[in-house]
Amino acid sequence: MRTASFYKNIHFIFITTGLLLNFLLAIVYRYINIGSPFIHWSELPGFYTQGWPIMVQTFVILYLVYFSIRHFSRRYKENPNGIERFVREILFIMLAGFAIMEFFRWIFVTYMVVPENDMAFLDRKLKMILMIDITFLIVIYSFMTSFRIFRYLQLKNLEVVKWQREYTQSQFEAMKNQLNPHFLFNSLNALSSLVYVNADLAETFIEKISRSYRYLLEQRDKTTVPLSQELQFLDSFLFLMEQRFGNKLQVQLKEIQAANFYLPPHTLMILLEYIIQTNSMSAAKPLVLNIKQKEELLLLKYNEQLKPGNPPEEAGSQLSRLKDEFQYLLGQPLVKTQEGEQVTITIPLLRK
Repeated sequence: MRTASFYKNIHFIFITTGLLLNFLLAIVYRYINIGSPFIHWSELPGFYTQGWPIMVQTFVILYLVYFSIRHFSRRYKENPNGIERFVREILFIMLAGFAIMEFFRWIFVTYMVVPENDMAFLDRKLKMILMIDITFLIVIYSFMTSFRIFRYLQLKNLEVVKWQREYTQSQFEAMKNQLNPHFLFNSLNALSSLVYVNADLAETFIEKISRSYRYLLEQRDKTTVPLSQELQFLDSFLFLMEQRFGNKLQVQLKEIQAANFYLPPHTLMILLEYIIQTNSMSAAKPLVLNIKQKEELLLLKYNEQLKPGNPPEEAGSQLSRLKDEFQYLLGQPLVKTQEGEQVTITIPLLRK
């Protein structure tokens, strides 16, 4: 079982804070008594000997405010920042704090204060000390409440980020599940026409389908896969695309060092499907794609040859989900840029 560092322990923090606050209070009280805030080190033992009720009061106030806030946080767990919570909390802390201060003030006056000739002046000094104590109570409560609200908002923000990531992951999973039957249907259509033309090629085609579909099923529950595995899958996938489109689709891979790089599964397949669905191709004007690596980026370039009419809504939604997956999983965006007719899709890679 791991234990928190001593400097993160609440008691250590309160003791340290209490000693510092008592030193500051000693300066203030000295100024009230003799008009000078400067304390010689030799005077400190006398302050702590005669002013121990004030010192103990400081620690009691710190713990009072801390445990009161914890109590009201548990009581108003469903609405931790509601008006009712603040009103009751402030009233309780002010009343309890005032009672504690009056108790220690009585101890201080009864046992520590030396009677003076001018009792009216002494009474004014005691009232000033009481005002300082009340101000101290308000400042401590304000600081602890501000910190509590800051932590609450911080945790809520983390929850929102977590929900966004889970939602994006679920959307991505839905997209991958949608691709599986889609991919199988298109492959079987190509196979049905190939069986009667070239039996040997059909056998190779079936082997490639088997490898590709096995990869889709094996990687569907993973968040990232090695780039080397994705490239092996791409090789089988491109063979299947070649049987469907022939020389109309040309994909060139250049200078890719796959070692130690990862990316979300099916990334290249999703991007190729998007490009194929939104662009036209022919023997006279084939669709040419270049895939190359630049440091920790994978660049997919092609000349845009948009099909007439509006692109399929499904293609755009798949690209959008893939962008969200990269943003939340890798913290880097998948970027699509265009210069003239040349489109570049920049794919960030995760190094492990």
